[in-house]
Amino acid sequence: MTDVYATDDFDHIVVGGGAAGSVVAARLSENPDRRVLLLEAGPADADPNIPAPHGVFQLLRGPLDWSYTTTPQPHLDNREIPISGGRLLGGGGSINYQAWFRGHRLDYDTWSERGMKGWSWDEVLPAFRRGEDHELGASHWHGTGGPIRVTTAQDISPLSLAFIAAGVDHGLPLNRDFTGANLDGVGLMYGNLSDGERVSAARAYLRPATNRSNLEVRTGALVRRVITDRGRAVGVEYLDDSGALTTVHSDSVVLSAGGIRSAQLLMLSGIGPADHLREHDIDVVADLPGVGDNLQDHLSAMVIWPVTHGSTWLDAYTPENFTRYERERSGPLASVGQAAGFLRVGRDAPAPDIQLMPMLIDLSGSGQPGFTCLVTLLTPESRGTVRLRSADAALNPLVDMRYLESEKDRRTLIDGLRATLALGESPIFRSVTGEPILPGATDDAALEQAVRATAISINHPAGTCRAGVDDASVVDPALRVHGVTGLHVVDSSVMPTLPRGNIHAPSIMIGERGAQLIADA
Repeated sequence: MTDVYATDDFDHIVVGGGAAGSVVAARLSENPDRRVLLLEAGPADADPNIPAPHGVFQLLRGPLDWSYTTTPQPHLDNREIPISGGRLLGGGGSINYQAWFRGHRLDYDTWSERGMKGWSWDEVLPAFRRGEDHELGASHWHGTGGPIRVTTAQDISPLSLAFIAAGVDHGLPLNRDFTGANLDGVGLMYGNLSDGERVSAARAYLRPATNRSNLEVRTGALVRRVITDRGRAVGVEYLDDSGALTTVHSDSVVLSAGGIRSAQLLMLSGIGPADHLREHDIDVVADLPGVGDNLQDHLSAMVIWPVTHGSTWLDAYTPENFTRYERERSGPLASVGQAAGFLRVGRDAPAPDIQLMPMLIDLSGSGQPGFTCLVTLLTPESRGTVRLRSADAALNPLVDMRYLESEKDRRTLIDGLRATLALGESPIFRSVTGEPILPGATDDAALEQAVRATAISINHPAGTCRAGVDDASVVDPALRVHGVTGLHVVDSSVMPTLPRGNIHAPSIMIGERGAQLIADA
């Protein structure tokens, strides 16, 4: 490491150029009197795989991914589960599946009831609408003219239509808009797509803002810690690509490093569980026991069906064309996820507790045409932790998700698998698929073993810097870190509980709300 120490002053420093951080930096820099610095550990979003929706398979677990891995998980056969997070401008939104869901009204009303005042559904809906340019047009539910274009896929696969028809045949309602009034049912999925290309927050928010003289974006900047002085944030310290150590000053620091790394950075800065910090010889700035607790994720089991040929629905889906369509942006496989389903399997569930995410690919890696349905536990009771591996910011922290510790979580996911297998028996779906790779077992033991052996993360870590007003919370409802003036956390880590669905759109909403709260302070 080269000991070069430079200084600079800004009105706001935003750490992390992911979904929320891109929004915060862009929105704060709308005020020409405020000088804003965005620091991103990874590079710019220049990889040619990023715009193409199918490029996700080249991006995940690659050099643009933080490539987190959990500790061995006892309820998943002691497997270490990979969790991805984007390490570039746009964050996870630059390498994910472009699924655009907001969650359910109940999610946000529950946040408000549990102490995150100002974040009820009716209060967050304007922020969702402000960020969107929705293909359905302006309405009470949807916004137009916002940075993120929200559309369905350009080319809808017959397999996706068969899945939707099977869901209706199975008794689920047809849902024409998962971003509208209702979440239950099956239907086409919306994505952050424009003319068949990915629209990340970096592309939608940051790029138009880079011509502002008051916004500076520095990539390759690995933040080591927030600098504090007598209980106040006064800047950050980071390493650049050359290894030079740099400090920049501001009395407003915003951590937007994501559901895992924001908690890690707080602890590296002396903010977190005091005893744990002392174990790593870190001076305690603020003893906040909740930092790194409350970790949640969406765990998914899966059912895979081989795709059969000869049906008139599948004339274009020869094995040769499957490979070609995966490479061509204009082909039916341009968006590997085109449909979705939300259902209730728990007794008296007040809202959907299982999400079905059909994908036009065999995720087992067989190389053959296949159709995979991810069966996702939406409302996990199990809670994990993020803890420091060392005081070195370059090392990923210890991530213990504690998946399926709750008996209710296991029960819900097993029932979700059973419901998915039953849906797959619909005649219209079986006309285009073979027998599921996951056997159609009906006993709990077989289904639980299938979950233990095959369940995966769909990369939605959240909750480690929970917002609230109790002693275990980390930030207040205005997203200010308890006990440290001038320090905010604005990303998925502030979520008290996971929303029902993918968390990219909610993270952008948090960025919109957080930027407004900071600007109005």
